This record gives sequence, structure tokens and C-alpha cells, in this order.
Amino acid sequence: MTFFSGLMARHFRQTLVLAFCWLVVVRASYVLQSGVVPDPLAMIAGDLAGAFVLAVLLCITRGISRVILVVVLGCATFVAGMHLTVHGTLFQLSLIGKGVDPTFVTGSLINIHALWLPVYLSLAWILHWQHRRLDTETLPAGRTGQVVVAVLVAAVYGVSFQSLTTPANNVVASFFAQIPGAIIGPLAPALSTEDEDLNGSEKALKTLQTASFFRHQVAAPIVRDHPNVLLVMIEGMSGGYFPSLSRYHDLDPTVTLASLEENLLRHGFRIYRNSLSMERQTDRGTFAILCGEYPDFRRQSRKMVDVAEGRVVVDCMPKHLKEHGYHTAYWQAAPLDYMQKGEFMPQAGFIDVTGAKIFNSPEEEVEGWGPPDPIYFSNVAKRLRQLDEKPGPWMVTLLNVGTHHPFKIGKEPEQQPPDDELSTEDITPEPQEARKKAMRTMEDALNQFLDDLASDGILDDTLVIITSDESGGFIRKDHESVPLNSNVGVLAIRPPDSDSLEDYANRDQIVAQIDIPPTILDATGLGTEAGDMIGRSLMVKQPKQQRDLLLADTYTGLKYFLRESGQLLSCSELMTDCTTWRFNPERLFGTLEATNAEPFLTFDERTALFNRAALMKPAEDP
Repeated sequence: MTFFSGLMARHFRQTLVLAFCWLVVVRASYVLQSGVVPDPLAMIAGDLAGAFVLAVLLCITRGISRVILVVVLGCATFVAGMHLTVHGTLFQLSLIGKGVDPTFVTGSLINIHALWLPVYLSLAWILHWQHRRLDTETLPAGRTGQVVVAVLVAAVYGVSFQSLTTPANNVVASFFAQIPGAIIGPLAPALSTEDEDLNGSEKALKTLQTASFFRHQVAAPIVRDHPNVLLVMIEGMSGGYFPSLSRYHDLDPTVTLASLEENLLRHGFRIYRNSLSMERQTDRGTFAILCGEYPDFRRQSRKMVDVAEGRVVVDCMPKHLKEHGYHTAYWQAAPLDYMQKGEFMPQAGFIDVTGAKIFNSPEEEVEGWGPPDPIYFSNVAKRLRQLDEKPGPWMVTLLNVGTHHPFKIGKEPEQQPPDDELSTEDITPEPQEARKKAMRTMEDALNQFLDDLASDGILDDTLVIITSDESGGFIRKDHESVPLNSNVGVLAIRPPDSDSLEDYANRDQIVAQIDIPPTILDATGLGTEAGDMIGRSLMVKQPKQQRDLLLADTYTGLKYFLRESGQLLSCSELMTDCTTWRFNPERLFGTLEATNAEPFLTFDERTALFNRAALMKPAEDP
């Protein structure tokens, strides 16, 4: 009994109650900060597990170890609250590498929102202070038992949920439950040989029809007049923000972009209602949009970095346009160093690559991520006019930054009075106001940008595609159970001739980010150059066969297997725990319904598919 005596002592019981009450206070702070109200039953269960682990930590730490605990606890709760506010989930411990990048720190963390850090550090110190006031006259033996049981609690917690980062999860319990995966994940390739991995994948794939997950299809029409191409990626925008689409799927969006939707329709765009974002994070989504391959589904995103550093080669859409006389340009508002885009984009085929530094001037230097959207789109419009005056077709890809946390909108929009009409549409708590203002500022800037291009005649011979690098934000009230919460993509397309929209797939067809590169190649008469790109051109009006797709959400750790016929398999990060869903293919996001059906793929098949999606061509291969 000595082994477990520490668990039965009065001091431990008091510490357990104190830890639970403290976590309730932290939970209330999260609701105030993010506006996200989690499922109460799951929240209480998670906080009880977290309170137990925290109580053990309080009982076994003294001196410098207690100082470390207070600092780590304060910082972890701060990051969790920030992540919940921006992404709707708690943080993934395995993504700490990107979080400590200097560009990310200066762009996302050093701002007014960082005032929450001293709040959470103070809460952690108060917990320490209150714990020292408890009756500690005789601390019982049995600390080993406490630690063993705490490890078991964290282990059971880790295997009990598909995702450890949904809002109802407890930040303490989920933090410790993520540690084994965060350690083993990067070491996994070193723990087994490459031949074993490939042999296992090939064995599993022999019994599986994999072609449907890696399907390539283009229409390859003959195009006499090669149009210019303008590909606009809006940071973190979701199709769910368009009123007609949210009504169609019965979604509950944080942001309503009614003016942008109306303007797109007025200019002749077709907005697709079942558009899928393949993954989260800019480098993953951008890779799929430009190269027609699956993004990196692993914890650490390496595909773009491996291309930038010359370890692998990739056959991207801009490269083919450049080889056929197009002037290719990539203009983003953020620094090019982050995610090594400055090295990747030339490898992908861009001739002109510019980032945030282009917007700096002697009078005013752009700080943080980059310029707000009004400055960015105004600058891009001038550069497009200059480019359009030169001979030959061009292809320009844009990525803004104003709708990225911390949602800087510029001085003029901040000084404008609130719009009463827009404020009546707000259906989420005040904490999301910064996101709403940023999206509305982008909306106004993008509307003006498109209007200016139309008045200048640039749209008359330009294929315009508006999409997003990744679909962030909050779409549904239920962040806990419904899959694809953060995969509600956006895709709007406008060919130079509005009548030619008849040549494109209908608006209710399921489309994805990987469909953009073959579509652009088809529209420019280069469909036969698409090679082995995974994706289906939108100019394929009636697909001969239905396809399957791989998707994921790195912030929840969930992985998805989607069949266009109407089935979805939602699995945990290790793909050991899966749930089967069904849906109406013409109303994907609005009809998802869980079933009791067995997974339509075995564990070996699931693993093999994602292993194959990770394969890239080594640079040394001929």
C-alpha cells in the first residue's frame, strides 16, 4: 500500500481539487479569449484527467523544478489559448519547430495579443502560491505511485480520442499524451529501414485499387488564344464564408463575405460549392495548388523544404507555363524566408519571386508578416498593369497576409467606424472580431482590385482563379465531432470569355486544391503537359470514373479517406481509430452522418496510401 499511499493522502486530495478548480478558471479564460464553447461533458472528463496529472506534478516538484513547471504551464496555456482563438484547436506539440521560427515569432506572437501571456503566467504562479498554502506538515510517501498512475492516465487519455487537440480536450492531459508521438514521429524513419517500409506498403497495396486515390485526368482541349492566368490565394479563407454556400450546407460561419460573393458573381465567376482544402498550413496547401501532388500529411512538413534544398525534384504547373513562353511570377505579402519559399518558388517554375521586402520604403517599413491587404492589392494592381503592357502571356500567383493572425488591417480600416449593417450579421462572440475585421478589409481590397482589373480590360483575356492556401477559421458550432471542419475549401473561377464557363464542371461537383494545376494547364492549351499530376481538370465535365481522395487536418491530427460516391473515413493521426461517415456527393459538408459501418480500408491499406502519398522523386534520379 505504500506504493499508492500518496494517492490516498489528504494533501493529494486537496491538491487535486485545487488543480481542477484552476483548470476551470483557465477554461473560462479560453472561452473569453476565443469565443469557442466546447462540449461540456467531454470538457469535464478532460479536465478531471488533466487535474490528476497536474496534481501529481505539483506534489513532486520543488525548487527549480517548480519554477520550470510554472513557466512551462504559463506558456503552454498561453499558446493553447492563442491557437484555439486562431485555429479552433489546441496546439500540436509536434509543430513546435515552426512555432519557434524567428519569422513566425515576430509575425504572430509579438503583438497586442501577447498581453495574454502575463495573464497565464500569473495564473500559473497563483496555482503555485495556493498549493504552498495547503497543509504540507508531513508529505506522505508514495510519489512513485503517483507518477506511475499519472503516466497511465496520460496514456489512456492519449488512446481514448481520435484527436487530442479539439476544444474539449484538456491542455495538461493532452500535452503529456502528445509527448510520445512528438518524440517517435521524427525518429520513425530511423527506426525502420527504407526497404521494410516500401515492402510493407507494396504488400498492402497489392490488394487495393490505389489508382482511384492517385487519379489524373485532363480534357486537353485545343486552345488558340492562350489566356493570361491570375491565381489568387487568400490566406485562411473558407468557402463557408460565402452566404449562399453556408446556407446550402447549413454551416455556421464566423465571417460573412456577402459583398465579395456578390462581386464575384457580377464579374462572372463560378463558385464551387463542394470544394475541399487538402490540409492546413500554407506550405502544404500551396504545394498542392502549384504542383498537383498531395501535400505533406506528415507531422513535419518537408516536401517544400526538400525541393528548396535540392533533395527531390517536382514537376509543377508554373514550370510548364514558363517553358511555353509564359512570364511566371509569384508575389506574396509575407517574407519569403519562412518555409523557404524564396528557394522553392524558382524550383517550381517562377521567374519573378517577391515577398514582403518589396513593400518596404524609406518612409515606412513593413513590420510583422507584411503589408495589410489594401496596400498589398493596390501594389499588385500597379505591377499587373505594367506586366500586361509587355508582350507575351503571363501567369501570376498571389498570396496575401492580412487575413493571417494577428490580422493586421492597416491604419485607415482601424479608424473607420463600425458598420451597423455588418454587425447585425455577427453570430459569434466578440473574441473573433479581429478575424472578422481582417476578412472584411480583405473583402473591400479584393473587390476594388477586381473592379480595377476589369475597368483596365485586364480581365478580358485572363483566367482568374480565387482559392485559399488553407481553409482556417470556424465554420461549425460543433468543433468536436464533425469531420472536415477545417477542410471547407474555396474555389471560384472566371475564364476570359464568360460563355466558356459551359466548358467547366458544374458548381456542385466535388473539387479539390489538386485540381487547380491541371485546370490551368488545360485552359492554357497545355493539358498534355500535366504528366503524373494528381488531380482532375475542371474542364473534364463528366468524369468517367469516380475518384477517392486523401485529406488531413494537421491541427487536429485527423486523416481522411474520401470517396466521391458518398463515403468518408475519419481516422486518428496514427490511423488506429476510425469512424465511417456517409454524405450526399452534391452536398458534401451539409449531409455528413456517422454510421456503424466497418472501415472500408484496413489499417495496412490506410498506412500504405499515406506512405505512397509521401513519396517524391530524388534529385539524383535521371
